[in-house]
Amino acid sequence: MAGLWHGRGAARAGAICLCLVLPACVAGGQAVMQETTRGLARSAVNAAAQRYVPGVNVTPYTDCVINNASTGELIQLAQAASAGGQEIATRAWPVVRTIASRPEATQCFVTTLSAGGMLAAQGAAFGGL
Repeated sequence: MAGLWHGRGAARAGAICLCLVLPACVAGGQAVMQETTRGLARSAVNAAAQRYVPGVNVTPYTDCVINNASTGELIQLAQAASAGGQEIATRAWPVVRTIASRPEATQCFVTTLSAGGMLAAQGAAFGGL
């Protein structure tokens, strides 16, 4: 009986432990991937906003776009961030415009931007959305 515990029994115990620990590792890995994707997407939105909405503090704008983007859009933005240079803004801007045109994003802009910042942004680029 002791031989079974060290052989097949130990393998079963190891398999059970693996089944209990593996989901936590996968969940942790997914969280890291999501944060990495959101970070890259954020840099692409910042690049696009700075290019197309010059002179406006883009941080609230970026948060509104990121928080209202779908997973697919976040991935598109993260891919745009890998383009480098001016290409980042060029690739990201169509996605940013799509997200920014949604009612939820518009409401976010209204609640987070100051009245002066909103007027400056409208004059700079929101007419082009």
